[in-house]
Amino acid sequence: MLFHTMTFFVFFIVFLMFYLPVRRNEAGVWVVLVFSNIFYGWWNWKFLGLLWATILVDYTLASLLSRTDVQWKRRFLLVFSLVTNLGILWFFKYWNFFLDGATAIGIASAQQWHILDLALPVGISFYVFQSMSYTLDVYRREHAPIKNPIHFAAFVCFFPHMVAGPIQRIDQLMPQIVKPAPLTVDRAISGGFLFCIGFFRKAIADTLATFVDPVFTTMNDATPAEAVFAIFGFGLQIYLDFTGYVDMARGISRSLGIEMMLNFNAPYTSTSPREFWRRWHISLSQWLRDYLYKSLGGNRHGPGRHMSTLMLTMLLGGLWHGAGLNFIIWGGLHGLYLVLNVLWDKMTGIKEAPAAVEIEPGADTAGSVRTHRSRLPVPAAIRQAFGWALTFIAVNYAWLYFRANTFEAAMVANRKIVEWLLSPAIPKIVPGLIPLVLIVIAMELVLRFRPDWMQQQCDELTLRRAAYEGIAAGVLFIGGIVLLAGIPTQQFIYFQF
Repeated sequence: MLFHTMTFFVFFIVFLMFYLPVRRNEAGVWVVLVFSNIFYGWWNWKFLGLLWATILVDYTLASLLSRTDVQWKRRFLLVFSLVTNLGILWFFKYWNFFLDGATAIGIASAQQWHILDLALPVGISFYVFQSMSYTLDVYRREHAPIKNPIHFAAFVCFFPHMVAGPIQRIDQLMPQIVKPAPLTVDRAISGGFLFCIGFFRKAIADTLATFVDPVFTTMNDATPAEAVFAIFGFGLQIYLDFTGYVDMARGISRSLGIEMMLNFNAPYTSTSPREFWRRWHISLSQWLRDYLYKSLGGNRHGPGRHMSTLMLTMLLGGLWHGAGLNFIIWGGLHGLYLVLNVLWDKMTGIKEAPAAVEIEPGADTAGSVRTHRSRLPVPAAIRQAFGWALTFIAVNYAWLYFRANTFEAAMVANRKIVEWLLSPAIPKIVPGLIPLVLIVIAMELVLRFRPDWMQQQCDELTLRRAAYEGIAAGVLFIGGIVLLAGIPTQQFIYFQF
């Protein structure tokens, strides 16, 4: 069920009919849980059992963890949770990938275990990570176990975010589901405005897909300029698609009195890879930081261990997105970018707030960049402009591997890039690319300098602000409908992860 379809609007209206009368008592949690299962089961009801297996395992194991102080028992329960959760992910996302790899190295018998029609449950990576983080927090004694299983189930299943994030923590979301904030006109207007921003972003993303998808489908036949346009176009498409989903999810939640975390904070205005990962997919960056990067040692054991931990974290982050060599390359490129960024900062004397996967406890992932005087005799504005251009190009180049269907297709695209760069007969300005970049950068600058629009609603609702946001929401919504007219409805890209 997609947010930008009539099916969802009908679903949401029916949900509100049941939810609004009881939202402030226990029955409201039950309504959230029931409708969230309807929402998820609409795609494929058969996978509801898998969702509930994850919920019951982590709820039970967290409860058992709280009843013992014997360390070996606690470790056993934690390992049981990790094996169960990661085993589910491994089977559905990596089983065939593992068998293909075994076949490639000469184990011919592996192919007979290949499952041709193995379907990937939508949103499995998101709800598994969210549920698993709860067990890890209880094991670390950072959160008390939840006594009411219905409350925990509603936290995992909450329909606005369960299939594509943000990956919320138990203390961020569950108390709001149990006791949502009062409904106000301010929240309704602000939530609707945020939903329309997301709807418009999704409409632009789907419009871009009509140009990008055919090029990647027939990369061999594409011209060099078309290949370059498709690579940068996909960088814009996936960003607008993902932020579109998150904005709509957060807008829906806000209108219910539930505030979800900001998952993107103008990432394409970043002036370094480290800053990019503070601003891109913040909930995943924080998850990798807290449960993987720090567990591997972080930056506490010398520069060599620090660099290898950064690289391994990003490689596993790439593999989290999907089973395939291209996803590993994508993660490896970002790991390389971060390593080079750290080394460059050390060499030049520039100190920057670390990437999300490097931030120490208590640091603010959405904070501003802190820089110190550089040893380089170059004005700060020039350094930042150069850093932005280099980061923007590097990030978009990495998207090539994320989008290409095969490694061979990515290599063909690389050949097209080289032809585009070296041939004097090919124009270096790809028609239509600059306007697209300017549109997204304009959106980014608005978000960066008016964060109140995307984060929390303003403290005071005035008639002027209500009229402004209402008109702006209407313009964005109508603009989205116009863009989507005649275009086949496309699911959100991150549904496949």
